[in-house]
Amino acid sequence: MAMEATTVTRELIWRRVMDELGFEHARVRRGQEGTELSGVVLVAEQGAPLRAEYSVVCDDAWRTRRVSVTQSWRGERRTLALEHDGDGHWRKDGQVAEELEGCTDVDLGLSPSTNALPINRLRLQEGATAELRAAWVRFPALEVVPARQGYARVGPARYRYESLESGFNALLDVDAEGLPIEYAGVWRRLAEGPAAPASVSQTFVEALMSAGPSKELGDAAATFGWLVGGWAGTIQDHDADGSVRQSEGEWWFHWVLEGRALQDVFIVPSRNAPAPSGPGANRRYGTTVRTFDRTGGKWQITWVSPTGGAINRLAGGREGDRLVLLGEHHGKPIRWSFSDIGPDRFTWRGEVQDEAGQWGLQSRFDMRRIA
Repeated sequence: MAMEATTVTRELIWRRVMDELGFEHARVRRGQEGTELSGVVLVAEQGAPLRAEYSVVCDDAWRTRRVSVTQSWRGERRTLALEHDGDGHWRKDGQVAEELEGCTDVDLGLSPSTNALPINRLRLQEGATAELRAAWVRFPALEVVPARQGYARVGPARYRYESLESGFNALLDVDAEGLPIEYAGVWRRLAEGPAAPASVSQTFVEALMSAGPSKELGDAAATFGWLVGGWAGTIQDHDADGSVRQSEGEWWFHWVLEGRALQDVFIVPSRNAPAPSGPGANRRYGTTVRTFDRTGGKWQITWVSPTGGAINRLAGGREGDRLVLLGEHHGKPIRWSFSDIGPDRFTWRGEVQDEAGQWGLQSRFDMRRIA
């Protein structure tokens, strides 16, 4: 969420005193456009370390608008994305979530911070009560279910929270921004203070990257979506004289621009490989952006290579068990393709067509998944 220069930023630490098995480090950014709660929760879950990173973006009325969660547990990394229009209509990972219809707030089951959302949104007078329907995120399953909840303001800075389905209730002592100080023997605040400015590079990454594909892509997202992650392998360049230059390379893919594009970073040689030398050495450090043209039904790609000065534009999509993209380079037709595709491998080929119409191999990448 874009914030103006008047943004007030705090950070807080809570300890889970209920069982002494967890901590949370949270950050609060509050500006004219609204508030963002973000943080990292570290807990021992069923004997295994669990790390959950989250962001909750609210508008200026404290209505939940966007939620992202990334969880690492037992060797698996999972993500969750929620969108809310402010009127009780939700999307989960880009799909309509009818089961959450009518929910007003998100409730992250591992975090005390999201109790501040209904407290600030409702602005209850002392002695008043309210019932609400929350989108409750359960960990480690990352399930999202509707939950009937009640809040009562029982003192100037004290609230009673109640789960209207389970009967669980707890007293919350909060600060002026509704953030818990003491959560009835469950969570206790240990520290709070002004936050250092956010890392510009990290903020850029957060603005660029997306948790998954946009719903606008529909089934087309699957064409290249399987590439998301990291790959490494052997890079061969075939020269006109028949010689072959070989290096090791790495290739990283992720959804970007609100999930409307898939971008990669291609690096040869790999960053952990020796630096190349000599005029014929393989060296690439470039990026491709892929977007889907719904009118033409094709994927459009643009490859930019600052190291070689190349900018290539191609278009195409799936042809049988291959992905084929066609374009031109210096007036000659070129063809880039993905083949031999498996869960953990693929082969990429770059070809150019000669005047006789024959395709000649220029490059071949044999890649294996590493992330």
